[in-house]
Amino acid sequence: MISKTNGKTNLLLFPAIFFFSLALLFHTHSRKPTVQIKKQDSALNLNEHFITFFSLGHKRMISDLIWIQTLLESDMERYSNGDLGNWLYLRFLTISTLDPNFYQNYQYGGTFLSIIKDDLEGAADIFERGLKVFPEDYKLNYHAGFNYYYEMGEYEKGLSLLKKVENHPDVNQMVKFLIRKIQFETDKDFAIPITYLEMILAGSVDENIKTKIKADLYSLKAERDLECLNKGGLNCSKRDNEGNKYIYKDSIWSASKPFSLYRIHRREFTRKRK
Repeated sequence: MISKTNGKTNLLLFPAIFFFSLALLFHTHSRKPTVQIKKQDSALNLNEHFITFFSLGHKRMISDLIWIQTLLESDMERYSNGDLGNWLYLRFLTISTLDPNFYQNYQYGGTFLSIIKDDLEGAADIFERGLKVFPEDYKLNYHAGFNYYYEMGEYEKGLSLLKKVENHPDVNQMVKFLIRKIQFETDKDFAIPITYLEMILAGSVDENIKTKIKADLYSLKAERDLECLNKGGLNCSKRDNEGNKYIYKDSIWSASKPFSLYRIHRREFTRKRK
């Protein structure tokens, strides 16, 4: 004979099993919220001087381990605080302290900070540290120069670094053209790029290069002449680089055909290095 107590237990057991199964079903098929922690907040960075002190003579091995770990953990999130607090910058800084001769740390680290992370201040510091060890290195001067000039708007500093590699055996002709444009934008001296381009044109056999140089020469001469004419200057040339006369209409001098100014097209600089 089944007791009343056992009957009540069975009545409670079935609903309990039902609701437990229902809860298990929801738990299995429900989508859990994803908790994302930024690498900037989760990265572990120890003071570089602390690590150096306790390295026990194994600085290079430790720097290699940190380098490998950093490459594996590197993220793509931009950092624009400008306070040298970027976790990747701190890693590269530690590596440079442990192993100052680790060239790739400066080359790839500085480039990654500048282009991927948008940490211009951090990139500049890493490049500068590299240039103290490798002052004549082509890639470090090249990338540091462009970081200063294009990204940070520090034109004179960027130009000085780029001019160091202008005659380097690894530099190509297009980089030389860019450096000349940068030089012109800095000092606005028409004679320097005109003389340089005429020299290159005289010794060039590539038709594409010749076409580009002729267009640049036309732009430089036209800008110089029209500026002179519209300001009422003396001894201004009234013919363009192709021998065509400039047009005078409504008290304004203009070229007989449209041309682009001899400039480097770059984005507006919104930040300056502190």
